Amino acid sequence: MGAGRIPHPCRDRRRRGGAVNSTALLIRSGPRDRRPRLGEGFTCHPAHILVAEHAREITNDVGSHAKSFCLDRAEEECYILETCVRFPFTTAKNVTGFGMDRSALMPAFPRLQMILVFACEEAMPGNRITINREGRPVAQYRFTPAVVEALVRATRASTRIFFAAAPCASTPPPRRPASHREERDGPDRRAHRRPALQPGRISVSAAHVMCGCGMGAGPQDSVTAAPGRVHGAPWLRVADASLFADSVEINPYLTAMALADRVAGGIRAGAATLLTAHAAARV
Repeated sequence: MGAGRIPHPCRDRRRRGGAVNSTALLIRSGPRDRRPRLGEGFTCHPAHILVAEHAREITNDVGSHAKSFCLDRAEEECYILETCVRFPFTTAKNVTGFGMDRSALMPAFPRLQMILVFACEEAMPGNRITINREGRPVAQYRFTPAVVEALVRATRASTRIFFAAAPCASTPPPRRPASHREERDGPDRRAHRRPALQPGRISVSAAHVMCGCGMGAGPQDSVTAAPGRVHGAPWLRVADASLFADSVEINPYLTAMALADRVAGGIRAGAATLLTAHAAARV
């Protein structure tokens, strides 16, 4: 957890888009002064998972109920909780601890209950997508105090849910799983305070990457116009979550698909015009 410049792992640029790669493709495609807002406002709903160990097996990884429950506190407290299933590899990757700590936790996998928490942040100056010398995308992101506080509140709420379901122990994300767990009879509330969520002490993921090619009125305040048309290139369209002008306070998948459908409809309706404009640009 913290600020950083992280090369994106995607190597196949021909087949992948999204907020990261669509933005990087446009950066590689022309002068930045034509689109000064390109890459700005990157958001990602910072997230982590919490696990609680029950006394009996709960078959958390069986059936179709992986996303059956959601607690939406985005408007009031800037976080959302979702039930989730992390299979063994991703569970091991997303909780803290190494060696014997991990060996003590993973055999309890059939008894683990999991909650995904993510913070709903605002687009902030300096959080952006850019590229490195090899042309690969790099996400620059710094956690704000408001995001950290939202994750703290989400962690507290998740722990209350865990103990209401009567697990025998809960593992707060900043703690080492085997050596320091919260027991039902004596929860260590220090684990839920802001100082406990420090760089290097918690595994944080990007739940929903958004923005970078946001829609707006013109090139000085946006990269695209509705529906997804790139400023200065009327034949070129973007159709993914990079179109968001700011982070949304919900899971963005339905919104991204709706935007893609609108973009596709616009292409179909204006196909002849687009072909004419493209041909004129090549002359």
